[in-house]
Amino acid sequence: MGTSSIYGGPNDRNPLLPEGFNDDLDNDQESKADDENSNNPEKEDTPVKGSWQETKKAMSQYITGSSNSRGRVVSNYVKASGGSRAASNQAISGKSSTVQLGRLLLSISQIGILRTFEKLHIDYIGKSIETLLSEIVNLISPNSDTKEDIIARNATIEVQCMIYEFIEENQMDITSLDRMNEVIFDEIMRSYVSTYIFERMLNDLQSRFERYADNAQIALQKEKEIREYVKVSVEIKFDDIKMSKLDYNDKSIDSIIGNLYRECYEVLEVSL
Repeated sequence: MGTSSIYGGPNDRNPLLPEGFNDDLDNDQESKADDENSNNPEKEDTPVKGSWQETKKAMSQYITGSSNSRGRVVSNYVKASGGSRAASNQAISGKSSTVQLGRLLLSISQIGILRTFEKLHIDYIGKSIETLLSEIVNLISPNSDTKEDIIARNATIEVQCMIYEFIEENQMDITSLDRMNEVIFDEIMRSYVSTYIFERMLNDLQSRFERYADNAQIALQKEKEIREYVKVSVEIKFDDIKMSKLDYNDKSIDSIIGNLYRECYEVLEVSL
């Protein structure tokens, strides 16, 4: 139920790409021949580890099969982004939406979905579940003005798909959300964080899938593999924290979520 597409999208000159992404390689004119030559140290200079050049090289090698190290791709990506702290600091909308999502789920667990709608001034009478979930998306991630906003909104849409599936499994009764337990609460929050991190990485590196994959099926498979790697890696940090136990209305919540993102990026930065 992914919301992102790596085809028909912007090219490498996309202004949404991170600063420095296009500068590391002269005009970004690599081809598959470049990847073939990468196995011969006499044919090219060694890219600086942690640079966008090294990140793109690692990605292209992974996609073409000359390397199977997803960790190398992800680690270089975080380093090229400035490291775990810088990556976390840049996740402004992601962290904000994480807090808003937590507040929503906390409210549902405390007073139920219908009273939560009333508290949020959402008129739910006569509206479809899809419409109501769309309104929730707009509350959690209201903006789409910047790259960061769009990435956070994409992640929000994905977790709303999870919520919709839960409702669907309960006879399309939206009040079934009142019965969400801590396990589901934690799963939704974990999914948001890992999806946001992956969506940001995909936005920055999407041209690698398109350029080096032989066909769309291979590109989508490689994308899926990276997504799963990020998900599994990030979930390590959630063994130490129960998202359902946090007070999302406390003034310390922004700091707590900020530290969580930094620690997630730290795990990815040291991936092998």
